[in-house]
Amino acid sequence: MANQYIIHYAELGLKGHNRINFERRLVSNIGTALSDLGDFKVRRFHSYIMVAAPDEAPTSEIEHRLSRIPGIAYFAPTTVTPLDMAAMTEAALDLAKDTIAPDMSFRVRTTRGNKQFPIKSTDVDRQIGGEVQDLTLARVDLSNPDLTLSIQIYDKAYLFAQRIRGLGGLPLGSSGRVMALFSGGIDSPVAAHLMMKRGCAVDFVHFHLLRGPEQIRNAKIVTMARQVLSPHRTPSRLYMVSAAPFEVAMALLDSRVATVVFRRFIMRAADKLARHRRAQALITGESVGQVASQTLKNINLIAQATDLPILRPLIAMDKLEIISLAKKIETYELSIQPYKDPCSLHARRPATWAQLKDVLAVEEAIDVDALVEETLANHVEEIRIVFDEAPRVFRQ
Repeated sequence: MANQYIIHYAELGLKGHNRINFERRLVSNIGTALSDLGDFKVRRFHSYIMVAAPDEAPTSEIEHRLSRIPGIAYFAPTTVTPLDMAAMTEAALDLAKDTIAPDMSFRVRTTRGNKQFPIKSTDVDRQIGGEVQDLTLARVDLSNPDLTLSIQIYDKAYLFAQRIRGLGGLPLGSSGRVMALFSGGIDSPVAAHLMMKRGCAVDFVHFHLLRGPEQIRNAKIVTMARQVLSPHRTPSRLYMVSAAPFEVAMALLDSRVATVVFRRFIMRAADKLARHRRAQALITGESVGQVASQTLKNINLIAQATDLPILRPLIAMDKLEIISLAKKIETYELSIQPYKDPCSLHARRPATWAQLKDVLAVEEAIDVDALVEETLANHVEEIRIVFDEAPRVFRQ
């Protein structure tokens, strides 16, 4: 094993008696995320997690993936030595050569978890720190250094100087399952990502105007869902629901509340699919005031179509913040590709302050409950996203 990493987490340390369950989940998630790169050994290690990588695994890809796994506060490439001062000093000097310049400040900080080791932590700090200073000519600062060289003494000595920031949050799957309403735009992939960061396993539902299994399988929506899931390599389901029955039902109606009616139709259908998957909430990419359906009045009317909680992680974010996150999670370029999204096809002058009586009148005219049942019975394709395999389409 050439590369080893110590994984540090933040929120997991606050979980009390449940902490071990969160740690086990994170160990499993790390193993899954790295599984296609080789034979990794991932284990709980005192109050950390240790990852040992095979020689052939590319360091840059390992670190890229670790930086995107929910639950990791930061991780550190680690050098492991026997419990011997000479070996520890040699490893510390090797790290110092690569990380500490003469114009920097540093400190050595030792944690002696193994009390059988005969040298006190402060003496290790002093002895190795002196050697590092002689080599680098850098200044020692015990309070606010530019760099901390850490030494952790357990069964062996574990040394690291570089700390790479992780995603934070909670391990994927530790907070239950949710169903994300997934459009072809910028917002919903970011919303799904943020809920995964909070530990939620995510399934997706998308309403489309595509024709046939081949168009559905090759739609950019499938690629976008896969991209959101790719850092975790976790299986999921994407429900592709045809909006054509709704379009037909609305063909002879010209109503300014059509957009709100369509969103309520989506909520009703997503509610039933979520319950089928035992999801505990719906996720949307709504942000207050961004479009006509996202005024507070319309958001309230739309929410009344379901009894499930609706979580809106983007609700107070502006578009530039959302775009920045989309670029970071690598969905932005997919999101801006041309796509005919039915969400944008209703009402030439949509009402920004829809009235419930007008909405109910349209729903009665199209018999919305029967329309939802007919759509779910005959117009749903289930795509099972499994990594290392092509997406598989199943008719509901």
